[in-house]
Amino acid sequence: MVFGSSAIAQDDFREKLQEIKLEKLTAKLELDENTKTVFIEKYKLFTSEMKTLNKKRAKTYKLMTENIESGNGLDSIVDQLLDCEEQINAKREAFVDDMKTILSARQIARMIIFERKFNNELKKLLKQYQKDNKTEKPFKD
Repeated sequence: MVFGSSAIAQDDFREKLQEIKLEKLTAKLELDENTKTVFIEKYKLFTSEMKTLNKKRAKTYKLMTENIESGNGLDSIVDQLLDCEEQINAKREAFVDDMKTILSARQIARMIIFERKFNNELKKLLKQYQKDNKTEKPFKD
């Protein structure tokens, strides 16, 4: 079954990518072993929750796109989308507040900057990969 093994390969890739990201991030933050352990645990929980919220938001966008012409239920869909955005922002704020208990303001700023740069670099690599391999879109769900 090629389809199932492809999904497993993507999950393995994502897991490996997160491990690399965490290794680089914790090095950038210069964490001691105890703080590193706590940070990684909290970070993994946060990213898992964000992944769920982002999927929910993506489904809502898709629903909006599907119903845009007919106009069916758009008020409700817009409200759902705004709710998703609020949940995402609240989760980010709660995570940063939680990080204040273990990281300095400088470390939090470094974390935020690292995240942005890492994600932007990853997007560039994926775009280049897709450009080079026009028939495949590797990390689509």
